[in-house]
Amino acid sequence: MSNDIQYLTSEKFAELQKEFDFLKSERRKEVAEHLEYAKKLGDLSENAEYHQAREEQAEVEDRISRLENLLKNAVIT
Repeated sequence: MSNDIQYLTSEKFAELQKEFDFLKSERRKEVAEHLEYAKKLGDLSENAEYHQAREEQAEVEDRISRLENLLKNAVIT
């Protein structure tokens, strides 16, 4: 991850913080529930729902990581 300073307006910072909070609290739980449901469907090697849920989980975790880094290095202008 890059540690470059990010210049943001206070409005954009608040918007990104809101997205970050939503992803960490609600969206992460939704994806975990979807993953648990997909696991119960059986053979994971041929389970499209499971693979989709894993992909979704990776995307959410990647976005959380990117937002966390961006917010940590943000300078409000």
